[in-house]
Amino acid sequence: MKSFLLLILAEIMAMPSLPLDPARLEAEVAADADVLRSLQENGDVPSIARPVDVRFVGDTEAVDNLQKAVPAMGWRIIQRVTLDGGEEAIDVQRNQPTDRASILALTEAALRFEAQFAVRYDGWGTVATKQ
Repeated sequence: MKSFLLLILAEIMAMPSLPLDPARLEAEVAADADVLRSLQENGDVPSIARPVDVRFVGDTEAVDNLQKAVPAMGWRIIQRVTLDGGEEAIDVQRNQPTDRASILALTEAALRFEAQFAVRYDGWGTVATKQ
């Protein structure tokens, strides 16, 4: 957990201090609560670090720029696909717990990526982890 917190701190310091839209953050936190509730109902132990996937969608240039930047911020690129309509999606992943504070940090980071790279944050996912 300590190394995860250090990673989050490094990520925050590396990112420009972009303001977050309070309404957008509130909507994402509400969506996060639904996912966290589902994980809990499936026996998840939130303190266990595990891979958490995040998807971003945008035009080719925006996704290119994000793809170049995320590895330096502790994320792994899982895949990149072309969607119907010509947009690109990139799925990135990092290991982290799923307690509320960690997910809030993930959501805030994703919304900052969205603002910085002109992509659309399309949510996160993981599997319930019991041990």
